[in-house]
Amino acid sequence: MAELQRKKEKVDKKKTSVDVLEDVLQQVTADKPKSTKIEAPKIKQKPLTNTLPYSQFHKSQSKVEQTITVKSERISLAELKPGTVHPNVKPILPGWVTKPWRWMIPEDPELKQQWLLTWGDFLLAFARVLNQHILDLQEVSLVYPFQNGVLHKKLSIPQLKAISEYLIEQENASWWDTDETQLRVYWKTLNSFAEEIFNYSFQNGFEMITLYDMVKMNQSWSSLPPKDLAIIMKLMVKSKKATWADSEQKTIEFVFF
Repeated sequence: MAELQRKKEKVDKKKTSVDVLEDVLQQVTADKPKSTKIEAPKIKQKPLTNTLPYSQFHKSQSKVEQTITVKSERISLAELKPGTVHPNVKPILPGWVTKPWRWMIPEDPELKQQWLLTWGDFLLAFARVLNQHILDLQEVSLVYPFQNGVLHKKLSIPQLKAISEYLIEQENASWWDTDETQLRVYWKTLNSFAEEIFNYSFQNGFEMITLYDMVKMNQSWSSLPPKDLAIIMKLMVKSKKATWADSEQKTIEFVFF
């Protein structure tokens, strides 16, 4: 009995110790200040709106585009000195300009076709970098590399006509005159020019343009023949990117939105 009494007292002491510990923890918890959640103040933002007039807004948004826009002026072949290479032409010069046999038309039909293809592709690239839309064959025959003073080689007018006929067959050119001395080259389609004019006008805030405006923009399309510029205007109206602003169909108003 005495031993049971001692065990009971021991258990009671343990309970008492636990109770005391719990009381202490409760007291500490009660004395500890409660954490306060701090919320960030809500800032009311103003909606971004365009308060500028349409044209001024797009001019302000396209300052970067305006600074990097390349103005393409037509370079007259008549002003190029014979034998000299224009800086625009240097990057497109192929490696075969040092090969004398490139100035001779092969007799084999397959080789002749390849010869026409090679010179035809280069003639288009040549016109593009000089922003030429109408080539005078006599003027072309006097400039490098069609006249190669280093190799003492020169493409004759009949050879240039053969190249021209090849481009016409490929629908990349057409004769500009009845004497077949001038060639209208299409190194870019009129639809592509129409797209460029539309984007350029949008970026620079032009809501309406005339044929005169397109010429004065000093861009790659500015040296196009007037009849082609008129066709481009009709293409934009047909594609619903613009509407006629006058009865004479010389002014269009763009439909940007």
